[in-house]
Amino acid sequence: MSTAETLLKGFEGFLGTIPLDKYRQELLSVKTVEQDLPKDLNPLPDIYKQYWTDSSRQFPDYESFFEQWWKDHLAPIDEFVKHYFWGCSYEFVRLGFKARLYRTLISVLTQFHFSYAWRAFCTLPIETSAEMDMHGIDALVRFRDIGVALQMKKETYRPEARKSGRFVQKQLHAKILIELPYTIVSSKEWEQRKNRARDKRKKEEYALFHWLSTELQRWLPNGFVVFQDKYPRLVEQFIEDFLSGDYASQDHIGWDELLKKIHTLSGDHLPVDDGSLHGSAQ
Repeated sequence: MSTAETLLKGFEGFLGTIPLDKYRQELLSVKTVEQDLPKDLNPLPDIYKQYWTDSSRQFPDYESFFEQWWKDHLAPIDEFVKHYFWGCSYEFVRLGFKARLYRTLISVLTQFHFSYAWRAFCTLPIETSAEMDMHGIDALVRFRDIGVALQMKKETYRPEARKSGRFVQKQLHAKILIELPYTIVSSKEWEQRKNRARDKRKKEEYALFHWLSTELQRWLPNGFVVFQDKYPRLVEQFIEDFLSGDYASQDHIGWDELLKKIHTLSGDHLPVDDGSLHGSAQ
């Protein structure tokens, strides 16, 4: 097993220990800290420092991570409280921050799994950093001298959130943005949606999402979504094929377009009319 595969295995083992149900009950409804955070309270640098690594390490659980983050940011937290939460207890504000940072952390850990999997199973170099993330780029892949920005997209995003407004190509020397979809909807639900749909276009869309949920990702026992090695390999193949052709007129591949293209590359069958879908339901 290579070093990259060992890292991936260790990181995935850590993800499997996160008590998602516990935090869902404790923090899901807490949305008191929704303001734009000042730079010195942005949790991304701390998340990258603790969870993105080139060598095997123990990853801190969320309680430990948040406790250390809180202690390290007491001064800017105090200024933030004075500005937005004057008269509120620190316990109230602390819970709001805990919920806010947890949502950010889970999202970033999901994209980290894809990047760890890329390093384990692909040959093109991949870069990722807190600075890139702040510009809306989850990872940067280089093919020859061309930078390709990758951005994870949960399929439940609102249409307006699917735009590339956060993407800063010039600053990060990336010529193309590719959105990578993932879903938190179970494969069983996608199958049911597909079978209920009367419109053929909708059937095909739901069948593609079922394929995504069964062939490109899987659920750990605690419910955390992780990615099959097939996923980064197909994306790498698509990048190589796409950039070897005439791509000058297109600098943004949306997640829906990407899903269709890598499904074609996979050669997998996509049943639409027979009322059944391959793969096991989650």
